Amino acid sequence: MRPSLIATSALVLALGATSLAGAQSAPTPIPVPTLPPNTPNAGIIQTIIGVGQQILERQAINARNNARGTVSYFKRFDMQVQCGTNCYRNVRLHQGTVINPRGGTPGVGASVDVNGYTDPDGTLEANTITILQ
Repeated sequence: MRPSLIATSALVLALGATSLAGAQSAPTPIPVPTLPPNTPNAGIIQTIIGVGQQILERQAINARNNARGTVSYFKRFDMQVQCGTNCYRNVRLHQGTVINPRGGTPGVGASVDVNGYTDPDGTLEANTITILQ
């Protein structure tokens, strides 16, 4: 075989492996602890644990569909929000995106709170943007 063919094949395999490693997977369910059946008040404790699990799952869903931070890039329908140190979230606006206060424009450096839904690629589709003061 030619050395260039071997090198090209190795490069294609390496790129495929890194793209699969960077792909987002579905969230894993949070394990719920269980109690032995003879524990007094086991039903009450299991109910409390179940409610706690539901709260954690709801917070995880909200975290995927919200972004709060400082605008680091804004141009027409594309925006990037810095949520923390080395943490950036791409946001896409659409024709019906509501910006509060009405008529405001989220410029670079503005603190914003964005709500919407997450695309499969991780981009947040903004339904509402609140400019914080």
